[in-house]
Amino acid sequence: MAIPPPPLQYNIATDADLESRLATKGLKVVEIYSGWCGPCKSVLPTFRRIRLDKDDENALLFLTVEAEKCNFLEPAKEHRGKSEPLFLLYRNGQLKCRVEGANTPRLNIEILSLTPANADTDDLEENPIYIALQERNTGGTSSSSKGKKKK
Repeated sequence: MAIPPPPLQYNIATDADLESRLATKGLKVVEIYSGWCGPCKSVLPTFRRIRLDKDDENALLFLTVEAEKCNFLEPAKEHRGKSEPLFLLYRNGQLKCRVEGANTPRLNIEILSLTPANADTDDLEENPIYIALQERNTGGTSSSSKGKKKK
């Protein structure tokens, strides 16, 4: 019996879930949408095509977040009440690109250029969200990349 494929996009319901996803390696494409409008359906064919080429969820993950329920990302707060989606591309916890509206040609170019061939090329010690999460979980005693050799 074949294992069913993972969903194309993951709907993120809490700030904690979003933070934990962004604190990992690889590219995260975060779609911010208004609750009354719903996630953008016009980008799904582009995302499906990219997923066929890049099927490693550690290297590339698509997430949807309702702007009104997100307090973790400042751009999400700013985007509340808007009818067009906002796409934020995070690589290793850092915002690399912002695409307003369903601009599928630009999304395609940015996603393909920012997706690592292998998620292990990213270093969690350089991921600011990961570092902040670790420090919060350990009471501020987390190790940082200072004083460590680069890989």
